Amino acid sequence: MKKVILTTFVAIISQLAFSQEVSDSAYWEPVMNAIIFNESRGNVNARNGIYLGPMQISPALVNGCNGILKSQGSSKSFTLNDRRSIEKSKEMFMLIMSKYNPERDIDKACRIWAGGVKYSVKGTQGFVNRIRNIMKRQANEN
Repeated sequence: MKKVILTTFVAIISQLAFSQEVSDSAYWEPVMNAIIFNESRGNVNARNGIYLGPMQISPALVNGCNGILKSQGSSKSFTLNDRRSIEKSKEMFMLIMSKYNPERDIDKACRIWAGGVKYSVKGTQGFVNRIRNIMKRQANEN
């Protein structure tokens, strides 16, 4: 009986975690798509100095994501080449947001993406405005 209850409990917790992940993904999708449009127009080979891929990810961000994963006890890790993958780039974005923006604030997400976790509000305002405008355009197209 205890084993059945424990198995059921584990199944419920796993489903809740999956539901939250799907919910977060759906919530962040318009933001991530706007960032991709702004940063690279979807070009997976886009490069600007050390920044690479559709979301223009730096090596430091990859390392930061790997540090978060390690602190969570995960054996998963990202490679520098993963920056060229839209799917992996979005995973990195979501991982950064789960750690530094659990309140799911879109403006804060833009600021973190543009200026790092120690961003300047003034220095990131232009990026926030661009992403917000792209999101509005993309919403009107759908």
